[in-house]
Amino acid sequence: MNPELKSFDRVADVYDATRAMPADVSTAVADAIAALAREVNTETRLIEVGIGTGRIAVPLAERGVRVTGIDISTAMLGVLLGKRRDIDVMLAEAARPPFQPATFDASLFVHVLHLVPDPEATVRATLALVRSGGIAMAGGDDHRSSIRDAADGIIQRTVRELSGVEMGGRHHVRAEQQTFQRVARDLGAAVEERQVAAWSSSTTARRMLERLEARDFSSAWKIPETIMPELLARVRPQLEKLFGGIETPVAFERSFSVTIARLRH
Repeated sequence: MNPELKSFDRVADVYDATRAMPADVSTAVADAIAALAREVNTETRLIEVGIGTGRIAVPLAERGVRVTGIDISTAMLGVLLGKRRDIDVMLAEAARPPFQPATFDASLFVHVLHLVPDPEATVRATLALVRSGGIAMAGGDDHRSSIRDAADGIIQRTVRELSGVEMGGRHHVRAEQQTFQRVARDLGAAVEERQVAAWSSSTTARRMLERLEARDFSSAWKIPETIMPELLARVRPQLEKLFGGIETPVAFERSFSVTIARLRH
């Protein structure tokens, strides 16, 4: 396997909890993606690249969409199969899907393109799997500018000061969608974007510190283990001040958008 790829084996047991959406939001997202897929075929066959624990795929399967998925994490796929056994899954790299061209009616990316070494190659390889007249989708939940961004900025600056390591920002969803749009348009697809759900979430300084120490998000995997005690000691008082207390919950707005490409190739 390409050493640049990020396997989520290490966080498979907490992945769903750290990316959870409210039940009504999850329903709205699944309904919207299923409806889009069925524009092509009422018995749509869909490929999800980076299917993971089935956070999106399982609700789609519950709605009658025939889902096939690829991922590089055996642990994540194990969690998925513990939820539902009728989703076909394969271990495979995103840029090298093991299928013939024009095999599927639809394709889906959700929060995966920022994890692959060559996002453009991954999009091109996936779009080739979708038949003429099919639909390709890139979805993700956007975190609007909020106190969460300010907290992330504190953590990123402190990591940089202590180690010189650049963690990267949290707004990868927008970059993913821009890459997806550009490649799809290059291939002659008609592209549009829809917001399919919006909701309010909240967090606390303590929860952010716990997630940081546990490295529950892939951006934290870059942090050298040797600096973690000093990092936590430095950022705790800053986050406590920012939030107005270590246990004080602060709300921020989120939304889930889908970029849609209707293919003509």
